[in-house]
Amino acid sequence: MYKTDNDLPKGWVKPVAKPTPETLRARIAELRTELAEAEGQLREMEEGARLEALVKVRNLMRAFELTPADLGLVPAAKRRGRPRKNSG
Repeated sequence: MYKTDNDLPKGWVKPVAKPTPETLRARIAELRTELAEAEGQLREMEEGARLEALVKVRNLMRAFELTPADLGLVPAAKRRGRPRKNSG
């Protein structure tokens, strides 16, 4: 009947109940909490990496006595949008 030991039935398998809408909602809430925590950790890591890169760039600029103008950087505009109306 059975050719190898792998073909033998493994025994009784406990039936698993279908998830209810309430259990699914609870699971989704748990996963959203985990996601929020992971996103917070990611933001912290990204901010740390960004600050580390800025420090490296600043140190290289100091070492080679470079200014932002030497790198072709122009100052950002102070204000965007329409110019102010003159009151006179």
